[in-house]
Amino acid sequence: MKFYVSLSLAIKTLLGLLILFSIKYIYDGKTIAEETLKIRLEENRILEVALIQCRNRQPSNNSVTTNTVKWMTQSTNNFVTEKIKRDNKRNLIKYLVTLLKDSPYPGIENYTQYTVARLGMPSIENVKPLKPEFGPVINDVLSFRYPVNIPSCPDNISSNKSVFIALISAPAHFQQRNDIRQTWNVHLKNINKNVMGMARIGFFLGLTTNVTVQNQINEESKKHGDVVQIEMNDSYRNLTLKSIAVLNWVRQHCAKVDLLFKVDDDVYVNVNNLVHFVRSNYQSNGSLFGYPNFGYLSIRMELGYDKGYAKWDMTYEEYPWGNFPNYVNGPAYLMHGSVVVPLLAASQTTPLIPFEDVFLTGMCTEKAGIKMQYSEGNPSVFYGSLPTVPTPCDLRSFVAWSTDNHVNTHVAVDDYYRNKTLCVITGLDGTNRTIDFTAPINFAFSGS
Repeated sequence: MKFYVSLSLAIKTLLGLLILFSIKYIYDGKTIAEETLKIRLEENRILEVALIQCRNRQPSNNSVTTNTVKWMTQSTNNFVTEKIKRDNKRNLIKYLVTLLKDSPYPGIENYTQYTVARLGMPSIENVKPLKPEFGPVINDVLSFRYPVNIPSCPDNISSNKSVFIALISAPAHFQQRNDIRQTWNVHLKNINKNVMGMARIGFFLGLTTNVTVQNQINEESKKHGDVVQIEMNDSYRNLTLKSIAVLNWVRQHCAKVDLLFKVDDDVYVNVNNLVHFVRSNYQSNGSLFGYPNFGYLSIRMELGYDKGYAKWDMTYEEYPWGNFPNYVNGPAYLMHGSVVVPLLAASQTTPLIPFEDVFLTGMCTEKAGIKMQYSEGNPSVFYGSLPTVPTPCDLRSFVAWSTDNHVNTHVAVDDYYRNKTLCVITGLDGTNRTIDFTAPINFAFSGS
């Protein structure tokens, strides 16, 4: 026991030293890079003056030259001193990593302190924190711009049950978006307003450098009115930032919605089951729902540094621990509207990692004190993958699942809910029982 206490104190002491070393090295408001540039420019200026004087056969001003040399010497000494500090900080980080390597995830506060110290992250003074008690703001998550946008949700949606489905898409995924519009979104539009007051979708994508693709996006937006483009580079490693931008959009444009459903564009949504879910859980304040991953190890731990898995990889210096906090699968999860602002506030004050589901549904939910509602088994909110043509008994059991063919999946779903196909269950006694396709699904959850 004494050993573990001593080790804990040692790590805290080292972390404190790391924080001291992490302060940005500034001279008269200039960073090291700027100071180096200044020295080089001054050197060039002196050489140019000397060259001109030589050409003109004019003697140099010894006083000016002496002062300039003194300034250069002092600046160089300062630069060398700061380089030593940086090297010391680097060595301290390496040593801290050896102490923390493969140890259990230490909680959100320790993760935040370690990463802020390692990166020397300054607080952003001119951004108002959504929740000051969460700590200093280190990420500006409230200034996203949306050059292509959709209308805001109506103000009166709180009078009845409502859901907004944020579909994460990529700029060039025109086919995926059209498949969704022609399949399960048709079911969504046909929901009786007496059953659910509002159910709408928005496709969220980042910027593209391809002019042709951008022109197509602009035309797509004019035609369908369901595309939101975020002013940020669209890439897998930016997915965390993209999902935060979705939360900010909902805060600005759909703040009164009962439930937010985050879905990837390769996921099929069973609208019938979604309606059952919304009607049962629209009052679940402070909750987030999804299929759990309990302490899932980072890909680095399982596959080494295989370049083929680079987009899922993190170095030990970035994340020295052996497991992630508990989180839910990223392709599809639901949250009550009341958790949007707390999640944004947590993302303001927590260093980002490139794994959106770990960051938002693991780290930020921990900081914000959000109640995790884990759904697994059968039935469940999300299932990783069903066959392209799922069986009636499979498709009636889930709200959403990954698919590589929206159209074929949709035909199977359509046939079931039109009573063209049946879900038949064989009991322990060998008798068959047909499940009523209109019967509601009762989803069970285990809490965090």
